[in-house]
Amino acid sequence: MKTASARLSGHPDQACELVAEAIIDEYIRRDPSARVKLAVTGGRGVLFIVGDVLSQADFDVSAVAKRTLGSIGVADDLEVFVSLENVPSERVAAVKLLPESPLTVCGYASAETECGLPLAKDLAKRMAKKLEEKRRHDPEWYWLGPDAEIVVVGDNKKLLRAVVLLEHGDKPLEEVRASAGKELAELEEDLSVEINLAGPVASRGLGKAVGMSGNTPAVYGSFLPHLPNISGRSPLHPEKAGAWLARAAALKILRSGMQAVLVQATYFPGETAPRFFSARDEQGKNCSHLITREELDVQRVMSEWWRPNLNFDAARWVLPASRICLGRMVKYY
Repeated sequence: MKTASARLSGHPDQACELVAEAIIDEYIRRDPSARVKLAVTGGRGVLFIVGDVLSQADFDVSAVAKRTLGSIGVADDLEVFVSLENVPSERVAAVKLLPESPLTVCGYASAETECGLPLAKDLAKRMAKKLEEKRRHDPEWYWLGPDAEIVVVGDNKKLLRAVVLLEHGDKPLEEVRASAGKELAELEEDLSVEINLAGPVASRGLGKAVGMSGNTPAVYGSFLPHLPNISGRSPLHPEKAGAWLARAAALKILRSGMQAVLVQATYFPGETAPRFFSARDEQGKNCSHLITREELDVQRVMSEWWRPNLNFDAARWVLPASRICLGRMVKYY
């Protein structure tokens, strides 16, 4: 069995993730050379933001956090505590903000869907986006809160069911199951959709639960081993930039007629391009010759991809991909 999941922005872990990435975006907007490594956690009235920063930028971090929460529909009253340490020198920053040992990232692409994601992950993302659109733009869905999670389950042949957990206010659960179940089932033929199996959930979110950045669903579902946490890293960090570039490289190779491609790259401390890299297709055949070491140089993210809210969007719906190889941003949906 294979599984994949997606969350709406108001899920406690997803909300913390988006706050972390919005802060990264603000640092980079003010100081493109900023190096930041931070984490966000909290709930039930408080939110903690901690980490290391090497930057000339100076702004109200708590205000960015509150503005971000408001923009994604989180109305809980949270007191924000910020503890971001200013790193005094480039030498210390190299120890604190870059990997102290070699790290390997990977990117995957599959011909199962137009966007190159495994089918289960693609469907989970589309379901989350459908709920988000209904919540924001359909007055009849006033009852739907910003916290929801979708888990799609399937085997090697087809998707079997989607299990959905959402907050529905004062709307009777049976009515929610009927209306939401119908909308979501239309996204995939012969899919069974089950909503709030444990019973009614009037409200959830950071007001009643604790969240943590970095505790978000696997990028490709259960199709690949667990990948390193890239939240709260500046786009100069090999863990984040390397993962994005490996994904873009896998998509590029996929367009040449493969059914699936896995790209792996190993970065050494202080180096922007990988020391080693490999690419293999669905049969394990080596296709590394179709990409170059320069394509995986993390400096490309800032020189070619950077735009406002890049990190925030990547954590929400959009996965960056090279404009050079694809001519556009590659979306999850």
